[in-house]
Amino acid sequence: MALAGGEILMASKREARMAEIVELTRDTIITAEAIAKRQGVTTRSVYRYIASLKAIGMPIEGAPGLGFMLRSHKLKTGGGVNV
Repeated sequence: MALAGGEILMASKREARMAEIVELTRDTIITAEAIAKRQGVTTRSVYRYIASLKAIGMPIEGAPGLGFMLRSHKLKTGGGVNV
């Protein structure tokens, strides 16, 4: 994000990791362990990030032993097209 005067505002590591979790769970199921390994954090941290994302309304669902996935909000229009 650019600020007046040309300064760049960088997201915190926590925000960057949470954004990556959203991307990783968008179209596939992924385990907390796999996310933790990719991000270089503990699985406990991943669970905290996911809890924070859920608290702000991100529809991330999880199943024990399977992993997490971002639930898609696809609406059907009259023509049967997903939007």
